[in-house]
Amino acid sequence: MKGRIKRLFEFISKENKNVDCVLISRTTLPDINFFYFSNLKGGLFNGSFLILYPDGKSIIITSTMEQEAAEKSKGDSEVYVFSTKEERINLLKENIKGENIGLSFSSVSYFEAEKLKEISGCNLVDISKEISFTRAIKEKSEIENIKIASEITSKTFSQIPDMLREGITEKELCLKIEFELRKNGAEALAYDPIAAFGPNSSLPHYESSDSILRKGDFILLDFGGKYNRYCSDMTRTFFYKELNKKQKNIYETVLNAQLLGIDELKPGAVAKNVHNAVAKYIDATEFKEKFIHSLGHGVGLETHDSLGLNSDSEYIIEENMVFTVEPGIYLPGFGGVRIEDIIVIKKKKPKILTTYSKDILVI
Repeated sequence: MKGRIKRLFEFISKENKNVDCVLISRTTLPDINFFYFSNLKGGLFNGSFLILYPDGKSIIITSTMEQEAAEKSKGDSEVYVFSTKEERINLLKENIKGENIGLSFSSVSYFEAEKLKEISGCNLVDISKEISFTRAIKEKSEIENIKIASEITSKTFSQIPDMLREGITEKELCLKIEFELRKNGAEALAYDPIAAFGPNSSLPHYESSDSILRKGDFILLDFGGKYNRYCSDMTRTFFYKELNKKQKNIYETVLNAQLLGIDELKPGAVAKNVHNAVAKYIDATEFKEKFIHSLGHGVGLETHDSLGLNSDSEYIIEENMVFTVEPGIYLPGFGGVRIEDIIVIKKKKPKILTTYSKDILVI
């Protein structure tokens, strides 16, 4: 983990921020960055802290309940254990170095930040952006974990035709999907599955209901599994028993838009230009202004991990960043299509990790 820590402090230095150490908390708002920089396994570590130093060293402050798990997977970190609130506070005071603490303001509550400031007597420096950029460029092991999670998810998508029958509800289908994801090797769900039938598919963040499947329906499915804490995220849209001309036109437009977005994702590209190219393509069709969300987002320890792909994304795309590419067209009262894949940025062309077919499928 020393490499990740040193990379973080390099980003902090580039932004001319004066930070003596970085504090990551698993208290009020448990911060996933704790696991990224510690690689701890086998516990929740709620109530714990991780302190990072510019030379790559790190200290874990955790409870007696999590001591065994911490000792087993601590790597190069030192572990300090508390059994009372007073002991935890004293350990923080003893190990926070310098006058300026780096803190991810997006990952802590105002109450917690004020409490940490009171305990340490230090200035708090927001390093949310620097942590995002550190996590955005994935290491080989991270990409492999996302790849395996995506393979599990792709396999589950291939089983969808066998799960469907006329009259099945969206909620029933979600339960079948969860069962098969876990059976196929997922350690957990990356997020609650979305199953949207017919007109319900026009809502991008739809919550599955008791709506039943009928002939001629869109079937929009968005789900993913986790492997070694790393997430997958994938969407496909199918059609039940029959496909009309308008549905086919929507699907082909979205697929072409997605292929364009994937082709534009190259090292050196400005992220917002990739989103804008896809939006411009869709707006040139009869479905103008029906693409109503960002083109994609980072994927990693979180489903929506670090950087996004939207019209405000000013950063430069770099090799080994991992994104979803998921354009969609949504027609209220009629239905919608979204196609989503996870891709890894490479020098020549992006590598697609979610491999299930994107051909129009009438089930």
